Amino acid sequence: VLQRINHDIFINPVQLCGNAQQINRHLVKQKNNANYPLMVPQQVVSNDGDIAVKIDGYYWRLMEFIEGSYTLEGVSSPEQAAQVARAFALFSRALSDFPIDRLDVIIADFHDISFRMRQLSEAVTNNHENRLADCQKAVELCLSQQDFFEQVVEISNKLPLNVTHNDTKINNLLFSKTSGNPCAVIDLDTCMPGFLMHDFGDMVRTCCSNLTEDDASIEKMVLNIDIFQALITNYQQAFGDKLSPLERESLLVGAKLLPFIMGTRFLTDYLNGDKYFQVSRANHNLDRAKNQLQLYKLVSAAEFKLVPFIR
Repeated sequence: VLQRINHDIFINPVQLCGNAQQINRHLVKQKNNANYPLMVPQQVVSNDGDIAVKIDGYYWRLMEFIEGSYTLEGVSSPEQAAQVARAFALFSRALSDFPIDRLDVIIADFHDISFRMRQLSEAVTNNHENRLADCQKAVELCLSQQDFFEQVVEISNKLPLNVTHNDTKINNLLFSKTSGNPCAVIDLDTCMPGFLMHDFGDMVRTCCSNLTEDDASIEKMVLNIDIFQALITNYQQAFGDKLSPLERESLLVGAKLLPFIMGTRFLTDYLNGDKYFQVSRANHNLDRAKNQLQLYKLVSAAEFKLVPFIR
C-alpha cells in the first residue's frame, strides 16, 4: 500500500513513521512471545534503509498489504462493537510496557480540553467570519461546562501515559475474510503518548450514535446503550489486570470527552471559516458540532445507566 503522507496535518512525517516503526517492532516481539494475537502490518524499508522517502516535496511510504482482509465503515451490532473493543484493547495492552518517552508527540495538545477551549474562546472573540450569531447556543453550551472541564483536568493529572492509537474507529481494523474477526490494527499515524480514556471515548463517539457525525437531524439521535455496554465490557475484559481501577473509572469520562472535544473543534473551525476540516456544504462544520455536542449531552444524561458497566 503506497501512501503520500498528509503534510497539512502531519508536519513531521519522519517522526510519524518512526513512531509506527517502534510500535510495530514492539508488537512483533509481543506476538512472538504469544502476548499479541493480531497481525502486525509492516512499513517497507527502502533500499537505502528509509521508512519514508521524500519526492517532489512530499513524503511517501510503503506498507505491507494483508491478503484476505477487508474493512468495515460502521458498527451495526453489539457483536461488532465487542470485536472493536477487544481488538483495540489487545493493541494497547500489548504496548502497556512500551517505554513511552521514546515516542514523539505527533499532534500537540490533541485531546487537551484546556487547549481546545482556548482555541474556541479565541475564535469567538475574533469572529472573523461573522458567524457567531449563527452558533451562539452551541458556544454557550461549550463554555458552560466548567464542572466537566475540572473533572477532566483532575483525572488527567492522575492517569499514567500509555501508547494510544487516537483514531479507534472500526475502519481502522482489518477483518479476516476467513474468520470474520479483526486480524490487524491499522493507521498508526496518530499513535503517541496519551490516556486510554481517549481511545475508549473515540470508540464511543464513532460507534454509539445512530447518526453519522455530520447528520443534522440531531433530534433523531439515540445513544445505543447495548453497543456502549459491549464496548466497555469487552474493552475491560480484554485489557484484564493491566487496566487500573482509575483507568477503568476514566473510561466514562472519555466517553463524554471525545464527543465534546470534537464538537468544540468543529465549532471552532466553523467560526474560523472552515480552515481545518474539509466541508462539502454550507454549515457543514456547524452541523458536525451540533451533532457531537448532542452526543455529549446524551452520554452525560445516561451516565447513571452507564456507571454499573465499569468493573
